[in-house]
Amino acid sequence: MSSNGGFCDLSISKNYDIDKLHIIEKLGFNTIAINTCWEEGSDEPKKKKKKGDTREIKDFVPPPMDLPKDNNFQTKLNILQRITIEFSDSGIVHKLNRSENIKKYDIIAVIPKTLQAFQYACSSMDIDIISFETEGRIPFKVHRKLYKQAVDRGIFFEIMYSPIIRDSTARKNIISNAHVYHTVGKSKNIILTSGADNHMHIRSVNDIINLGFLLGLNHNESLEVVRNNTRRLILKTEGRKCGKHYMSFSPIENKINED
Repeated sequence: MSSNGGFCDLSISKNYDIDKLHIIEKLGFNTIAINTCWEEGSDEPKKKKKKGDTREIKDFVPPPMDLPKDNNFQTKLNILQRITIEFSDSGIVHKLNRSENIKKYDIIAVIPKTLQAFQYACSSMDIDIISFETEGRIPFKVHRKLYKQAVDRGIFFEIMYSPIIRDSTARKNIISNAHVYHTVGKSKNIILTSGADNHMHIRSVNDIINLGFLLGLNHNESLEVVRNNTRRLILKTEGRKCGKHYMSFSPIENKINED
């Protein structure tokens, strides 16, 4: 995974037609993340163990989407794998700790459905993104202390913009959630993603920066959200994979001071 993220869209649905990934590149993006969703409680029913059968440990986390081996798709996009986990309480951690599939993802996002789940995500979970469903507003009060705790741990809050295009109710909810982030956390550690399942719901980098005004961001904040925050997030995920002492170096041009 390259640390040179450029402009990123870190939520592209796994249902997106990969033959049209080149369209995302033409819109000004350098890096995308293919998003796989998993909801707590979507486990298969338990089968009764027969006498003499060996116990099989089930990996409840689905594997990442299979990408063609050539990995070209007529595009030079850097393609990451992301999983979004919807959960209600801290019991989810036991399944995640036993999962081998979870290690195959570059980015781990969660959708906490309760205040207890949100508190656990902000304080303890080794994750990268906290998101919320666009069908409704945040189902509990977001406290400044929890928001700051998440920011201090390098966790980012996601705003998806494609539902704004598709549905007027989702538009109101997303704008409301964005203003909650502004009120309680001054919009720190915000990322804007499309959440798109087709190219019709993706907008260019400049359009997204302009969209930031609707979400309570000025031009500089929008640029920070679209470019710098996503780069910081990607560096954080690389650190998780490589260990606590991961360091990234980028070459710089030597300058000679002239008298």
